Parts: sequence; structure tokens; C-alpha cells
Amino acid sequence: MHDPIRRPVARQRRLLALVTATVVVVTLLAATGSSASAASIRRTWGAQLATGAASGTATLMGYWAGNGSLSLNLTGLQPSTTQPIIVYRGTCVAPTRIATLRAAVADAAGAVSTTSPVSTATMNSIWAYARTTAVAIKIGTGSAALCGALRFAVATRVAIPSLKIDLPIVKPPSGYPLCNVAMYIKELSQPGEAGVSFIYAHARKGMFLPLLDRSKVNNGASLIGMTVRVWTSDNLLRTYQITKVRRHVSSFGNAFDLESEQLWLQTSEGPRGTVAKLIVVAKRIGVETASQEASHPTARPVACR
Repeated sequence: MHDPIRRPVARQRRLLALVTATVVVVTLLAATGSSASAASIRRTWGAQLATGAASGTATLMGYWAGNGSLSLNLTGLQPSTTQPIIVYRGTCVAPTRIATLRAAVADAAGAVSTTSPVSTATMNSIWAYARTTAVAIKIGTGSAALCGALRFAVATRVAIPSLKIDLPIVKPPSGYPLCNVAMYIKELSQPGEAGVSFIYAHARKGMFLPLLDRSKVNNGASLIGMTVRVWTSDNLLRTYQITKVRRHVSSFGNAFDLESEQLWLQTSEGPRGTVAKLIVVAKRIGVETASQEASHPTARPVACR
């Protein structure tokens, strides 16, 4: 039985050792790397908002440097009013506050169209929950408040046509990784975001076994240049090209500090409990729209035995 790399506890600029026991939860700071560009977008969350006559959108951006911004486009609010804003978890009626953002001021027509900065400290508070918990935004108070979930695109399918690999991608479970699907490390990036997108699956038939088999021949030379396709929940298809094969890996290295967009595919190199892992690194070479059907395959995960 082959198991994936385990998710270690991470801190800024710390080399991370792999473990082979149960999956370990990662605590990742939002700001990771002092040399990163403030303009690099680490994640974009969007919310659709509507209540009564009021409606609009909220877009929260988290930048690699740690700070962020909130863009609002709202109409139908009470004219010339100040609208408090919070990011929360729970329900709109009984929210658990995570962070308070700069209030918005509706103009004489009841509209808001503005972008305001979000401090690093506030973004850190948001990141502490947003990587593992559903979060939402609330604008205004009482029955007139606008509330909506802050959503972001996630990987939903991975394919390597040359190896006849084609797997749905699911959110990782809390226990041992599932079979018949691939999974992503939620504490890292998603395709299209700055940083490393990390997708893993067991080295079994119908999963990532062909990657392991090819890696054993001439150190995986035949994998270089191979095309990898990754679909995301916002109906986009990104095409990657394999640039590096890393065998016998025993550390995440600088995965949490890399600002450039990369895709890492990982599987094990031996039976359950084997420390050594195989990581294949790929760079993005294209992006295009995809159909709802192609981007949302039916996943049938099963518990591995």
C-alpha cells in the first residue's frame, strides 16, 4: 500500500521533515517569504450578495506579502449610510467574528464602488480560518445586512494523457488518504494562484502508479516535457509541462516559500509507512475555459485497504 507525503507543521522559512504516521495538520502563516512581491495574489475570494433591494459583489484578495484588499460593488443600500463589514464563520444571523474590515460608505444613490486595503494582521486572522473552514462576509447590520460565503476556486480533476491518468480531485480527509481519487494540500496554493499547488494520490493502479513506474527508469527522464492537465471549480483548464522529477524526497524543502506558480504531483515510493516520496514538478504553459461537465467529474472515493 502506498501513502502520500504527510502534511507537516509549517512555519516561515522552515525546512519541513516528512513523517509517515497519521496526517499532521499544517499551520501556515499568510506571509511566507520577505522577498516576495506585494503584487502577487495568493488567493482571491468572491461573494455574491443580495437582500431586499440591495445586491452586489465582494472580492477579497490576499497578497503574497501578507496584506490584502477588499473590492465592493454594491447597489440598493440606504443612501449616505456607513456599512460595517466583518469576515465571519457561522451564520449571518449569529456570526462568529473573525476580523473587522474598513466600513463602506454608500453614496447618495445607495451605491458603493470602492477598493480598500486590508492589513497584514487582519489577513493573518482571516487566513487562520480560511484555509480549513468556510468563511463569509457581512456588510451592514440587522435585517438589511448583506451576507455571503467567500469562495475560491479549487482543483477538481487531474489528467496526464500520456500515462492514462485521469482522476477527480477531492478535499483531503482528516485521516488516511482515499483511493480512486487525487487530493490537494489545502494549506498550500490552488492552480492559478502564486505558489505551489500540491496534488497527491496513491501509487496504485488507476491512480499515480504510472508516475512511480516511469520514475524508476533513467530517473524519470521520459516524464520530462510530459503534459499535465488540471481543471478547477471555476471551469478553467490549466495545462502544465513537467520540468523536474525528484526521487526519494524526504522534505517539503521550500514549498511554502515559493512565490512562482508551480504544480507538484506526489506519490509514494514504497508500501504504507515508506518515508521516501516521488515529487514531479511542472510549470503552467496555458489556461482556457472548460465545460461544467469536464471540470466537475463525479468522484467515487473509497477507503484504501
